[in-house]
Amino acid sequence: MKNEQILEKDELIPLLIKYVKINKVIFPIERVKYLSNEEVIEILKDCIDNQVIYNPNYEMVKNITLLDDKDLKEIYPLIKESMDYINYDYMRDIKDLVNNVKSRKKGKKYSFEEHLKALIIALLSNHRWGDNNIRENMETIDKIFHNYDKNYLKVVDPSVLVKKLRKIHCTNPMINNQMKALSKNIMVLERIEKDYGSLDKFVKKETPNDIANMFNSGKYKLIQVGRAFAYDYLKRVGVNTCKKSSQLERLFGSHRLGIVENANATEQQVLNIIKKIAILNNCDEIIVESIIQQFCLLRSANICGEHPKCERCKIRKYCNYNKKNLCSVCK
Repeated sequence: MKNEQILEKDELIPLLIKYVKINKVIFPIERVKYLSNEEVIEILKDCIDNQVIYNPNYEMVKNITLLDDKDLKEIYPLIKESMDYINYDYMRDIKDLVNNVKSRKKGKKYSFEEHLKALIIALLSNHRWGDNNIRENMETIDKIFHNYDKNYLKVVDPSVLVKKLRKIHCTNPMINNQMKALSKNIMVLERIEKDYGSLDKFVKKETPNDIANMFNSGKYKLIQVGRAFAYDYLKRVGVNTCKKSSQLERLFGSHRLGIVENANATEQQVLNIIKKIAILNNCDEIIVESIIQQFCLLRSANICGEHPKCERCKIRKYCNYNKKNLCSVCK
């Protein structure tokens, strides 16, 4: 439920008032606009009961799964083993993202041009996961965008960019609108640079969730850039983060792995689960999310998609799909 509707819940307003009385600060509604009323109410009650101030990583430390840590930890290597079994290279599509995270950890600072490239490539990649065409044409794409020269991109005819991208088959259904919005989006990025000193300082200071909110509908709203695109952009400049998807919501829900009680996990539950799996396996959440996503996607390993290939899956013992007699392999 969107944040615009959040105050319609009768129970919420008294909790917001009580939160202020106890913690002496206003609850940051803007930071939880992607959550349902029920989830916000739960957070408020916990904050009030424990007399703590909400922070962006608050939900991460809560007990959000029905599995114990041992089982939750085991799921991730078994997912990789499932893809190894069919000789699927799950690292192929994420090598660049992994290297970007490593570079940032080593102290790399990304320039304005690199941030702009990350945003543009995130947009071009819409609905193209597992498609190597963009990666194989990266040098040509760099030339089309004049190495992401903001002054050129603010004045170039968007149709020129679209035409050149179509020649190399690197467009998507929203490409016209994306290119038309490019000039205005660059001006927003310039405003962020002015406010923070650089885009790199911006992504270091603000949390991924707050950046996604600001890009989606907040202070620095970008046209054609939703929360998912914001997370993709952040990954491409080396920020170790993760995002939700319909595939992960289904996988973690009660009809599949049953990590949560609901049929489909919420956005926050997906993020919590990915973060926790990453901690338990001592690896980056960006890698965990990307690998599990490939486990599900039709264009990738396609093991636990809409129509599961249970015969290929090594995590069947955790899955409710076969327990409900839906899986012919496990009957």
